[in-house]
Amino acid sequence: MTDHIVIVEDDRELRLLLRETLADAGHAVSDFANAESALGYLTGSGAADLVITDLILPGMRGNELLREIRTRRPEVNVMVVTAFGSIDSAIELVKAGAFDYLTKPFGTDEMLLSVDRALSESRLRREVARLSRSARAPLPGFIGASRVMDELFALIQRVGPSQRAALISGESGTGKELVARAIHATSGRGSFVAVNCSAFPENLLESELFGHEKGAFTGAGRDKPGLFETAHRGTLFLDEVTEMPASLQPKLLRALESGEIRRVGATNTRMVDVRVIAASNQNLEEAVAQGRFREDLFWRLNVVQIPVPPLRERVADIPLLVEHFLDGRAIAPEAIAVLAAYPWPGNVRELRNAIERAMTLSASEAIQIADLPPRIREEGRAAALVSAASRKQVPLRVLERDYILEVLRQVGGNKSRAAEILGLDRKTLYRKLDEYAAEADS
Repeated sequence: MTDHIVIVEDDRELRLLLRETLADAGHAVSDFANAESALGYLTGSGAADLVITDLILPGMRGNELLREIRTRRPEVNVMVVTAFGSIDSAIELVKAGAFDYLTKPFGTDEMLLSVDRALSESRLRREVARLSRSARAPLPGFIGASRVMDELFALIQRVGPSQRAALISGESGTGKELVARAIHATSGRGSFVAVNCSAFPENLLESELFGHEKGAFTGAGRDKPGLFETAHRGTLFLDEVTEMPASLQPKLLRALESGEIRRVGATNTRMVDVRVIAASNQNLEEAVAQGRFREDLFWRLNVVQIPVPPLRERVADIPLLVEHFLDGRAIAPEAIAVLAAYPWPGNVRELRNAIERAMTLSASEAIQIADLPPRIREEGRAAALVSAASRKQVPLRVLERDYILEVLRQVGGNKSRAAEILGLDRKTLYRKLDEYAAEADS
């Protein structure tokens, strides 16, 4: 799905240049010469994933437009472009809800990098909003009823208000950033700022995190605060922290220990109040043993470790996730059984991809085994758990019941063993069995 960007700029040449640059990058673009026209478009539910607005505009100014967008279309990120004012006023815009700011003149690469970050954050925000409409879990952004997810929810709720650093570990695709956002949501802190440490070369990552002074290096034409300053009184999420270069690790350690940061090229330090949450899909203790990661930094980040379970350890959640991703479309019982048996090395991200692929390719009303990716069909050993006679379409609740009862039959009625295989605690399994018995008696 193509992202849609709205440009608000009274300078016609700059507006057309921005439109052409963003269109060449693959984005859909709408442009307006004043804030009033743009607001009318947005108020009328016009398509928008990101708004890029000049600060100084005829009539309504960019900061007023920002305030209106935050009220009327809070799901839309806003970037502010300005050739006026101080860096401090730009930071105030970020604190008021702007995702980022650009100071004229700015480079194309700088602009596109910031746009990509804003759109990635918007996509994640929309996903969180969709998932939060589900009543499946006590925290927004999650779907799950398995024992391991209940334990994760409880840990998040305990860790959130503590304000201390946290380290999230888990395989790729398990939802580590969703966990970080859930921790932040329960912390009472201000803005949430995320950065992937593997997405930048070393020199750019230092500038991204700590900022730089004008003239600090070639191309540094202005002072620029880093993400630590942007996240002041908020949360900074460092994804893939094991990819942080060794030369930057001491600066991160100092920021964690003292709250002091120093921009690239600066002689003075600045104090920041930032809660750092880090995440990695690698074993940080192994990275320490191999000399790739500082041991003192590891202990600073690892105040509380939060492991995110892989999907294969929460099989009971697969029908719930499938139901969510299908968004009302039907699926054959044999297909859901195959999905439940697959080990999911790519976790929830891979499951979503498989469902989206199946919905795209399926020629029938209900998703069939043949619509699933070949690797999943080949490894779907659980197809035998569903009787060949049950080929009619059934609700996922009925399929869940049949699946649980079949697992229980295969283990000879051993409820403890069945609960372990299903990823449920015994109380949940007993409750479900009582519900099934009551349904049978009614």
